[in-house]
Amino acid sequence: MQALTLSYVPESDDIAEMAARSPMRRRSRKRALVNSGVSLALTVMLGARGTIPGDLPDTSVITLFCAAMFVGYSYRVIILSSRWGLRRSARRVWNRSPGLQRHYEEVITEEALTVRTEGVTHTYAWSIFSELVEYDRQFVLMDRSGKPSVAVPKRGLSDPSLVPVCRRVLSNCVAAAVNQRNAATMETPADGQQSPSTD
Repeated sequence: MQALTLSYVPESDDIAEMAARSPMRRRSRKRALVNSGVSLALTVMLGARGTIPGDLPDTSVITLFCAAMFVGYSYRVIILSSRWGLRRSARRVWNRSPGLQRHYEEVITEEALTVRTEGVTHTYAWSIFSELVEYDRQFVLMDRSGKPSVAVPKRGLSDPSLVPVCRRVLSNCVAAAVNQRNAATMETPADGQQSPSTD
């Protein structure tokens, strides 16, 4: 197989695209939505108590606190749900990470994936990856825990016609490594097998 070479500078939209499908982001959005619902219900209930005449304790401070919580959680839901919020968060991460603003070169071969930037080279054996996920802008190699490990931006290829070739090569390399790993775990050494006891 001929080596595939990519050359690119990471962009904040790469981070936004990956974060959009992140399970952690979905959990955070769900939690914020539940909290905003609870705080709204408390605000309505406590506010309604304040309109009932009688010797009930004053709950105006607690009501205001619950209302403030509702506004805060609602804003968080918007940030976590909207494309604007997603890109804003991604841009903030990109600005805080000088390493993401460097020029990268990746070389894909059957043996390994090599990533170079500013004189630093990292070589990744295919065996450390568990899955290939494709997005509109990039391929993402997931580690064995299911977290994003290495991004392979499609724009880094010298020709857009190489995208299907890159997809096939990455899929084949990851699949071969996973199959080899699975076969190795299924094998049991002959000397490790014990015959039934006759006692």
